[in-house]
This record gives sequence, structure tokens and C-alpha cells, in this order.
Amino acid sequence: MMSEGRKKENAVFEDNYSRYYRRCILFAKSYVFDSHTAESLAADAMSVYWERKAAGEEIEMVLPFLFSVIRNKALQYLRHESVRLRAEGEMGSSIQCELQFRIDSLESCDPHTLFAGDVQKILDSTLKALGDKTDRIFCLSRFQGMSNKEIAEKLGITEKAVEYHITKALKALRVSLKDYLPLVGILLGICI
Repeated sequence: MMSEGRKKENAVFEDNYSRYYRRCILFAKSYVFDSHTAESLAADAMSVYWERKAAGEEIEMVLPFLFSVIRNKALQYLRHESVRLRAEGEMGSSIQCELQFRIDSLESCDPHTLFAGDVQKILDSTLKALGDKTDRIFCLSRFQGMSNKEIAEKLGITEKAVEYHITKALKALRVSLKDYLPLVGILLGICI
């Protein structure tokens, strides 16, 4: 029989899996350019997350953790591809150059600072301009992972009102973050 603590851990994992798995695939695919490999990397990241949680490790920022795992696994994959291309005599090819560019991009990517600088400023100013209620509801939804029902209960409003405020925020963010949409879409789940 499963303990209450174990059930809660399983529920948290399942919730994070459903919330982040698709974003993990998109993040991986943006570097490896292969759907099957991206799915494999995302699944591997989820496995690492599960193992760490089962070992009692506290992971506060789940998505950056998953992206870090994917980053490292994608680097291994791309480096292996680079070695394979060199062995096949494609050393100076455009494929090799493009592959090296992806490796360099991934090496400089720090998932824990993806919201740094300009993006964070734009995000903050856009949400503040929409008003305290929309800002709070959006943050509860996207950054604290609460469901619409949970937010509605917490704030004493209807789920329809929660949906309205989230939609309002997403529309405004699509406009203000248009130059960053591929990255922000992956992180916030904004459909592009």
C-alpha cells in the first residue's frame, strides 16, 4: 500500500509532467531539430526529475531544472553528431558549421537565467500595466502552477473571470514580447 507522502509525490510529479513535458520537447527540438530525439531527451529529463524527487531532493524551480537536464543531454547528443560527421568526412561542410552553431548556442544557454534582463523587464511592466488583479492571477497560474479552479477559490471569483484575466495577459504579452515569442512560448505555454 502506498503512503500518503508517496501519493502526494506521485501527484506532484504527474502534475509537473503534464504541465512541462510538451515545453521540454519544444525546448529540446529547438536545438536537436529532430522530433524523436527531442521526445527522448524530454523523457530522459523527466526520469532524472523523478529520480531526484524520489531520492528526497527538493527541486524548487522545476522547469529550469528540466531545461538544464535537456541542455546537458542535447549537448552530448550534438557533440556525438559532430564526431560522427567528422568521421564521415563532412568536417568543413555547412552541416558541420550549423551543428557547431547549435552546440555553441546550447553551451551559452543557462536555463536558470532565461528570464533575465530585457524579457523580465518587459514581462513585469506588461503585467503591471494590466492591473494588480490580472498580474496576480497570471502569476498564480503561470509561475505558481495553480489551476484556474484553485485561483478562483483563493481569490473568491469565478473560473470564467480567471480565464478572462489569463487571456487578457497572454494577448498583451504576445504583443510586448513579440521578439522573444519562441523562447517565452516554451516557458509560459503561450501558443504561437
